[in-house]
Amino acid sequence: MSAASAATFVGIMALFNGFGRILWAALPDRIGKMPAFVGILGIQGLALLALPHAGSVALFWILAAIVYTCYGGGFGTMPSTAGKFFGVTHAGGIYGLMLIAWSIGGVVGPLLVSALAGSDNNYTLAFTVVDVLALIGAAIPLITRQHAKPALTA
Repeated sequence: MSAASAATFVGIMALFNGFGRILWAALPDRIGKMPAFVGILGIQGLALLALPHAGSVALFWILAAIVYTCYGGGFGTMPSTAGKFFGVTHAGGIYGLMLIAWSIGGVVGPLLVSALAGSDNNYTLAFTVVDVLALIGAAIPLITRQHAKPALTA
């Protein structure tokens, strides 16, 4: 891919990132916060699994658009999910911690992918590892339960 094509690709994917923020932010009101997170991570995981096996440029672009839409969706759903799960009193602090973890992933992820791809640039293993991490992330809301709210005493 030429530099101009790569720049075009990144620009178009940014649009899908923005679209995902709107799409996924509206969806939890209909299906629930945790099911939305499971959907985001599950769909993203499956698209990442298929990405290194894309047989055409068009399929690669479609799968990448799905990944970017889900990635943007995380930003569209995290604040309200933190408030719903932990209560609005703690939502700001929890959301801040979520963003720190997201940022650490933004640094560690590319380093991990680069190390796994190796000198022969074989990204199949790298995408498979990232896929497994996304699917583990999709399973966490399924096994996580909200703490019971303390009873009010008179």
